[in-house]
Amino acid sequence: MMLKEKVAIITGSGKGIGKSIALAFAKEGCNVVLVARTESDIRKVGKECETFGIHSLPIKADVRSVKDVKRLVEITIKEFGKIDFLVNNAGVWYFKPLHKSTIEEINEQIDTNLKGLIYCTRFVLPYMVKQRDGIIVNISSGAGHYAFADLAVYCATKFGVNAITKSLAKEVERFGIDVYSVCPGFVATPGQEKFMGKAKFTVAKHVMIKPEKIAKKVLELCTEKIKSSSGSCTDVYF
Repeated sequence: MMLKEKVAIITGSGKGIGKSIALAFAKEGCNVVLVARTESDIRKVGKECETFGIHSLPIKADVRSVKDVKRLVEITIKEFGKIDFLVNNAGVWYFKPLHKSTIEEINEQIDTNLKGLIYCTRFVLPYMVKQRDGIIVNISSGAGHYAFADLAVYCATKFGVNAITKSLAKEVERFGIDVYSVCPGFVATPGQEKFMGKAKFTVAKHVMIKPEKIAKKVLELCTEKIKSSSGSCTDVYF
């Protein structure tokens, strides 16, 4: 077990990519802090993770809330005394033209994808700095490299995620902390099904990336099985 007795916070870990990352870490002996807005989801994932003999800590929290983020970090430190990994995975998107997007939809994407990531990183970093060790992995997107019509706000947030990754890597390298982005293409997740519609999703699912492939890449970065420079943005396609 490569991550025995390590501790990882994984946001958006109730389903999809986040769930797969949690299970991949648990298989390697890592204790996992599962964060999502739907408590029932993370409790189910926690039970699956604990079949590998690790300790899971489900915390219902909204990354858009500074109060929630501070609380989840404080609970983690109280329970485990450290944070080795932070995986910023929580994200939302709306596929529609900007002029038809509601202000609520715009804010939800910015507040979740960008500000939520910043909040989580902001409150985890002091502990990693003190440890002089830690790895942060931000789940970005191919839309963090390329512009797509009807995804203007989402693209803006993911371009921002990659920019934060590159900038923060320079900022924290002196503390022994590494920061990476993982940029997947289309992934076969419940969110993608909602995005495409069930019929289209069923047809296209076989050509999409499996969430487990994204989890494998995150795990490789955190176990240094692949040598990537801190600040790198790694694409994951078919």
